[in-house]
Amino acid sequence: MIVTENKPWEEVKLALDNYMANKIVIVSCGVCAAKVGTGGTEGAKKMEAQLIDNGFSVLTTVVVDEPCDDRMVKQAFRKIKDEVEKSDVIISLACGLGTQAMNTVLREKFPKKVALTALNTVFMGETERFGVYKEACRACGECILNETGGVCPITHCAKSMLNGPCGGSVDGKCEVGDYTRSCGWVEIYDALQSIDRLDLFLKVREPRNWSESGHQRELNLR
Repeated sequence: MIVTENKPWEEVKLALDNYMANKIVIVSCGVCAAKVGTGGTEGAKKMEAQLIDNGFSVLTTVVVDEPCDDRMVKQAFRKIKDEVEKSDVIISLACGLGTQAMNTVLREKFPKKVALTALNTVFMGETERFGVYKEACRACGECILNETGGVCPITHCAKSMLNGPCGGSVDGKCEVGDYTRSCGWVEIYDALQSIDRLDLFLKVREPRNWSESGHQRELNLR
């Protein structure tokens, strides 16, 4: 899931003031952001209360299951067409993907409107338990989980090393963070050992060509 956090209210208010906005429509993510409490019905209620307390007018609030899907955003905006047209701005309680999808649809359907995000997109996370998430994937485009026992060295290793460990670990703990987090490459060793594939641990990997993941990518299944 994509993990988000609330922007400081001062930053949100500054963005609204820059657009001289008063009449607001809130569009909230019903999936990822809802799970971490920054979106969904809960996040929307908190944002609505904060806006009203600070003198803003909230015309309507809508929760979209997948605001990163242009089609679902179009469908949602179609239902609140009048409110969108009357609004000064849209407040997005979604990740960067959702906010950009909203703006894509707004440019097509409501070219005078803009969606401003009230959230920071932090990382793609694995849910350990309710309220606890860790970065698990960086979408680098060259997945080597099949060689590392299902443990990603890019996110689990503090230095994102493709060959490890580096020598900075003590008792399985990483020197980054004062030995409070596990060494990613120790995790990889343990995972490979448990499936009797330590031969893969000895493989030397070539340096990653990061330029391949440093530009805009798309996947067209058609």
